[in-house]
Amino acid sequence: MIWLATIAVYTALTPVPQEGVKEALARYDTAFRTKDVGTIHSLLSEDVLLYEHSVRNDGREDVFKNHLEPEILEFEDMKLELSDVRITPGADLALVTRAYKLEGNYKGKPIDASGNETMVWKKMEAEWRIAHIHYSHPCPKPAGSGN
Repeated sequence: MIWLATIAVYTALTPVPQEGVKEALARYDTAFRTKDVGTIHSLLSEDVLLYEHSVRNDGREDVFKNHLEPEILEFEDMKLELSDVRITPGADLALVTRAYKLEGNYKGKPIDASGNETMVWKKMEAEWRIAHIHYSHPCPKPAGSGN
């Protein structure tokens, strides 16, 4: 009985590897930059939910057809910078937070946007898929926070 408790404690304290999530995130970022919408679609879970300010897209086809695909395909001269990337892995769920700065032209108009992105990835069989994306305006750091 003690060995079961020892295994349970060891399992709880053993960090889950980030590699699978990092690889999936890298595939997403590369697909975004190269306008590979097929890969973007394949990385979305069926029940993905996306929030961006006052917009809510629910389900793979809504998120893809009414949000990600048109935005990705209509962006020109895109420059994307990602910073403060934090990955909190779990066995079947992983949290990714990061800041972004996006510049370019969208539908012929210049865009200079920055903000925060939160993604929840879930492991489905052997693949990581995006379950949730949330974009928000940039948040100022508190004075004296050192972060």
